[in-house]
Amino acid sequence: MDEMSILSVNAHRDIVDHVPLAITTSTEGYALLLARTQQATYLVIVQLMGRTVSTIELASSRYAEFVIQLIDEHIRQHPGLRGEELNTHITLRAKNHLTRTPLPGDFLAPIA
Repeated sequence: MDEMSILSVNAHRDIVDHVPLAITTSTEGYALLLARTQQATYLVIVQLMGRTVSTIELASSRYAEFVIQLIDEHIRQHPGLRGEELNTHITLRAKNHLTRTPLPGDFLAPIA
């Protein structure tokens, strides 16, 4: 399985059966959650005021963390963004991510 694979977008609505790993709070009331599934894949769950806006299932935790950073950056650059608009952006980006979103070699390293 390719580490940069996006396995599904918005296929997981019931987030009860997933193991939460991390949560990031963003602006405008968004929360970005990272969770592991029972199939050893990873979910990025975007919530707005406690309601799930979008879920993205990924093959690796490293790529999931990178996707969380991309989503957080998009939310911060677009104040007043509504949940539906973010979901559309995520869906379009997920469908075209391999040619446009290469995973940087050392994106988790501290900034010097």
